[in-house]
Parts: sequence; structure tokens; C-alpha cells
Amino acid sequence: MHFKTFVAPVMPADRNRGVLTMTAGPDIGRVISLAPGESPTFGRSEECAQVFNDGGLSRVHARVVWVAGAHLVEDLGSTNGTFVNDQRIAAPTVLRDGDRVQFGSNIVFRFSLASAEEEANLRRVYESSTRDGLTGLFTRKHLEERLDAEIAFALRHTAPLAVLMLDVDHFKRVNDTYGHPGGDAVLRNLGAVLAQGLRTEDIAGRYGGEEFVIVLRGIGRAEGVLAAQRLRQIIESSVVTFEGQTITHTSSFGVASLECVGLTADRLQLVKLADQRLYLAKQRGRNCVVGEG
Repeated sequence: MHFKTFVAPVMPADRNRGVLTMTAGPDIGRVISLAPGESPTFGRSEECAQVFNDGGLSRVHARVVWVAGAHLVEDLGSTNGTFVNDQRIAAPTVLRDGDRVQFGSNIVFRFSLASAEEEANLRRVYESSTRDGLTGLFTRKHLEERLDAEIAFALRHTAPLAVLMLDVDHFKRVNDTYGHPGGDAVLRNLGAVLAQGLRTEDIAGRYGGEEFVIVLRGIGRAEGVLAAQRLRQIIESSVVTFEGQTITHTSSFGVASLECVGLTADRLQLVKLADQRLYLAKQRGRNCVVGEG
């Protein structure tokens, strides 16, 4: 890598953190910190520090490097190019506060120099737009956007993908017995169980009311059923303490996968099939998992 001579941008003493905030792409609002001394790579490959399931990116597309007190972006021979302020770059380019950085055809970031407080504020805005306020899981809108991206990635790489849909059994009874605050306590507990019981690469979101959807990358139907059984058992054994009372609850699961719907699958088909199997689980007595039929 060869760098041309440049004058590093002057960083205000309190705004010395490089930050990329996604303004277009699969995860709008996402904040990436650029630490001095680190050189994160961006691309589709799992080997990259920042991975994006986007067909417009090369496997290892670009990287940001720290040189002489400045952040520079370098294209790594990508097919669709790296752009700074809409100009395709051919050599490492210094990033300045407010620059527009584009990787490939779809993913765009705004580079900024921020204080620790400003970076924290950016992250809070992102969290509030993508996270359900009660459970801490992803909102339905963000979940659907992520699921679309995961399906496209899985189909492109002929990789398995499973979707789990679950809800709380007899949730109306919980609300009638303990009131809506008691029901909220159950949903918060369920959100915590899912957050702790899933892998880093899995995606869990509140789909509506007491319904939740989980996306399992690299997992087929049979493994998805096993994962659902494990979560079902954890939920069944968990106890919610509310106003001096203990509340136990169970959940039913429907499991669908790409192998169930074929190569023309889309989000609506997968979720619909998982929902149908969840309905079968209810018919079979609840507190069970259905992955076929």
C-alpha cells in the first residue's frame, strides 16, 4: 500500500473519535467506531471486521487505516468500487469530517469526528430506532430488513437458514391474572432469555404483541427444531418475579427453513410457514415445537 503525502486533518481535542454512521444500506443508523491503530476491513466475507450481506460488495471490499493521525479509506480491488463524496477512489484517501463514504452500489456511510458523548448519542439514536422499548429485541421493521438481507445472502451462497416464530402460551390469562404490568414483565423476561440464549450472529425481534421471530444463520430445519426445543425448555424453567409473586410461562414454536420453501423463497413465505407451524403447535397442546406439516 502506497500513500501520497497529505496533511492530516486537525482534530478538535474533544472530537478525536472517527465514526462511520450508515445512511443507506441494510442497517441504516448503524454506528462503527474507527479506533486509532486499527485497520478494519469491510466486505461480504466472514473474515472481514465489518461484514455486510450485500451483493454489491466484494468479499473483501475496502478498509480504513490509521496513518499519521488520520483515517484513510482504501479500496481493495473491489468490483463496484469505493467512493468518497461520490468520486471513485484509486488510492488511499484521507477522510475528513462530514465526508460521504460509499462501498459498492448500496452501502453509504457518513464519516465524522466525534467526542465520546457525540458517539454515545449516535448509538442511542440507532438503538431507539431499531430496538423494541419493552424487550430490547429488534423492532419488526428492523427484523424484516435484516431477514431480507439474510435470505439474499443464504441464497447467494447456497447456505441454510432457519426462521423460528414463537409466542407466549395463554398470554391473555397472564394479563387477566396479573394485569398488563405483569404481562410486560413476562415479555421483558422472554426478551432477556432470547438475547442470552442465541448466538451473536442470530437475530431476534418482537414481531407483534407476544409474538417473536428468530433468524438462525447457517442452520437448517432439523437444527432449527433443536434450537427451538432448547429455548422452549429455558423459557419453561424461567421464573418471573412481579410484585412479590412468581409467574411461570411457556411458549410454542413454529420452525421454517429455506429447504422447506425452495430457492424462490422470500421473507413472506418463510414467516408464513413458521406462523402456520406455530398454529399447529397451539393445536397440539402448546409448549411444543413444530417443524413440519
